[in-house]
Amino acid sequence: MNSILIDEDVYELRINSEPSQVRKSVRDLLDYIGGCAPASKALDDLRLIFSELLYNAVIHGNNKDIEKRVHVQLKAQTGRLFVCIEDEGCGYDYNQLIKHAHSDEALMDENGRGMVLVCALTENLTFNETGNQVCFEMRL
Repeated sequence: MNSILIDEDVYELRINSEPSQVRKSVRDLLDYIGGCAPASKALDDLRLIFSELLYNAVIHGNNKDIEKRVHVQLKAQTGRLFVCIEDEGCGYDYNQLIKHAHSDEALMDENGRGMVLVCALTENLTFNETGNQVCFEMRL
């Protein structure tokens, strides 16, 4: 995993590409963050963000292929959270996704609505060139 998070204090989680694993993985991530920032008001937003991004990675990125994994790295530091999520899929055109997420019709469209929320709730949302890794920051 090529990550912007190169540090020994990074929490890492690997998830099987089974939709049933996402809910437990979200709980594990929130438990870790809660240990770093127990009074954070961001935990509810993070539950939504992690659910959306992990389901996208498992279902759309890895096509539920149980041979593939989703890799999560996060670091909580000085009231901020840095996160990278990468699947083992071939990626997608994230520019189209971001353009759609910022359009007026995105809220009415059944597909991509979760990314509208992710864009609204995160800071410095970036994708790698391939489109199979997303990174973001948040205040805790």
